[in-house]
Amino acid sequence: MKKILILSLLFFPLISIINVDAANICTATKYNELKREAYKVELTWDLKFDDAHNHYFEVTVANMNKDVLLKFGDAVYEANDDGSQFIINTVLEGGNTYEFKFYGGYDNPCVEEYIYTKELTLPKYNKYNELEECIEYEEFPLCNKWYPGDIKDKDYFLEQLEIYKKSLEKPEEPKPVVENKNIFQKIWDFYINNIKITFPITMLIILSIIILVIIKIRKEKKKIKINLDI
Repeated sequence: MKKILILSLLFFPLISIINVDAANICTATKYNELKREAYKVELTWDLKFDDAHNHYFEVTVANMNKDVLLKFGDAVYEANDDGSQFIINTVLEGGNTYEFKFYGGYDNPCVEEYIYTKELTLPKYNKYNELEECIEYEEFPLCNKWYPGDIKDKDYFLEQLEIYKKSLEKPEEPKPVVENKNIFQKIWDFYINNIKITFPITMLIILSIIILVIIKIRKEKKKIKINLDI
């Protein structure tokens, strides 16, 4: 019994040391847990203007805990004690994609171990959308607040706006020419425009007149013959 007690006293500190070391090892399980925590972090952007009305983007970090660190540029960011959101202290420009890298926190077995990368794409702000011309022509592509293309300068903007304005102009429709026609011209136009009807009628009238003339001529001839016989 004494031997068992002595052995227990000898091995108990050793077991404690092993347990402490195991708790400080960055295992695959702990690493994956940190990766899930990093994945939950939310990055949002907001357009800001300084006193000179120069625009820039501000990035806010939310839902981040003490188990992970955020490294961006030359700075390292740690979550607030109360878990509240915080702002990245740097000026970011639109039209670019930025990478935010996450590492193990200082109080974590995976301290400073790379965990995960989040990408955030900031839209390109178009300062020319603030011009008065864009109030009337807000549908003009170069008036889009987030126009992704390149606008050289204001002169180029105004030049393209003039081209856009001309594309909206409708060509004037020619006014119909009104001709002053007399009654005979109107009758003739009606005849030509309805030739399928008027031509048969005309032929019928002509044929009727010819028949009447022939009949009259025959009657005259017959009448003359009778007189000659008498």
